[in-house]
Amino acid sequence: APLEVARRGLRAIDAPMTVYASEQVHFSVPNAAEVLGIGREQVRLVETDEAFRLDVRALRERISADVRSGLKPFCVVANAGTVNTGAVDPLEEIARVAEEYDLWLHVDGAYGAPATLDERKRPLFRGIERARSLSLDAHKWLYAPVDCGCLLFRDAEVARRAFSPGEADYIKVHEAEERASFAFWDYGMELSRRFRALKLWMMLRYYGRRRLSEAIAHDNSLAEYLAERVRASEDFQLLAPVSLSICCFRYVPASLRQELEGAVSEEEREALERKLDEMNARIMHAVQHGGRAYVSNATLRGRFSLRACITNFRTTRDDMDSTLAIIRDAALSEFKQGWTG
Repeated sequence: APLEVARRGLRAIDAPMTVYASEQVHFSVPNAAEVLGIGREQVRLVETDEAFRLDVRALRERISADVRSGLKPFCVVANAGTVNTGAVDPLEEIARVAEEYDLWLHVDGAYGAPATLDERKRPLFRGIERARSLSLDAHKWLYAPVDCGCLLFRDAEVARRAFSPGEADYIKVHEAEERASFAFWDYGMELSRRFRALKLWMMLRYYGRRRLSEAIAHDNSLAEYLAERVRASEDFQLLAPVSLSICCFRYVPASLRQELEGAVSEEEREALERKLDEMNARIMHAVQHGGRAYVSNATLRGRFSLRACITNFRTTRDDMDSTLAIIRDAALSEFKQGWTG
């Protein structure tokens, strides 16, 4: 079915098509389904496990249910490093499901795919080679300036059949040598385009694979160090496992931690959790506006999380320690008058 769609377009399929992805998937995937005409409502967001990885059993159940309902499962999108927590989906298992149901397997490695250069992390990505397509953004974690995105195909001819404009005279290529005759417009929607790959090519040539591998491994180690400091503290709480270079945590003062531990009802606990969400949101804005450090946020299991994403080769352990200190300063400044809700 995916190859038939590439040859003849979406009209080749007479049943409503469905796409499957983790509930942690980047918003660009539902957007892409909308642009393609499949519709964002046809993107099935599958629940995740305790490590925020796609639940393969739930994926299989959703696909089977849609097949029984007369729908046409078409594609599954697996994460090679989610934007929220850096979680890597079980790619090998997802690839088996995709092959069983003849689904196109796309791996979203926009943030995390370069981490395959870190030998310690490589086992997480087992099965990535079975993807039919893989996206990565060199401006995220290959240290290239924006914009520099990349889409890799296992079989480039599939993309060519889908996008080639045919025999339009004014873009006909007359070169005989293979590299000179390659036309990017045969493999995507863009015709006129800048030489975005130049900055990536120059960086790869200058620094090489070894230096990039060391920088990425260093970033991963810093996230692990930050998680260790969070675990060892009395006023921070880790909210997700650290898989790559993202650490998600929140500020929890000792007084509120005691209140949470002593909560006797679900309503009381939820009220305290909401207060924590509001508190950490205010802390995040204070840190961002202060200009000394930067943390973003993620919503994990309904809870507001501070998110530190380390993708700079200049970052150090001292920066991690300073960031926690700056967050503490912001918390004390924001709430020195006590809890007002």
